[in-house]
Amino acid sequence: MTNDEQFEIQFRWKEEVIYWEGHRGFAFDGAWGVDPIETYVPDDENWDRVMPDWLVGRRDLVVGRLVADPSHLVRAVPGLN
Repeated sequence: MTNDEQFEIQFRWKEEVIYWEGHRGFAFDGAWGVDPIETYVPDDENWDRVMPDWLVGRRDLVVGRLVADPSHLVRAVPGLN
């Protein structure tokens, strides 16, 4: 997938943010009941270790897309898996 292909960020249920590229999606945990809503992502050191193959090596792109959505605050969490 190139940087200009379609993606979607879906806020679902209370603590789940789904990042979609085509038919593939990944659910990030989050915290609701706070303002703004928070979405948790693995830190740079752990990203490739804990993410599915299709997201390995793509942290900057994916996190950049998440951060660009003003509906939430994105926080990197050390050791998140």
